[in-house]
Amino acid sequence: MLRSGVATLSILIPFLLIVSFVIGDMSSGVADFLPDRAGQVILHSTWDGALGPWTGLAVTAPWAAAALLAGAWSVHRRDA
Repeated sequence: MLRSGVATLSILIPFLLIVSFVIGDMSSGVADFLPDRAGQVILHSTWDGALGPWTGLAVTAPWAAAALLAGAWSVHRRDA
């Protein structure tokens, strides 16, 4: 959605590395539904959270769809 790769990475990296851990420490139930935590559950053979592998995939899919829709909207808005 952003034109600059630097701006995109400066927002994405802190969100994935810092925000998830801060929210996860305050309340584990909400943090399980963030895309990084739900995606990690998919790859593990054992899990200890509220989500299993298939529910983790079901949580990650709408996040990916929302990112694709936002990108498509941004390209459609900028390019005529």
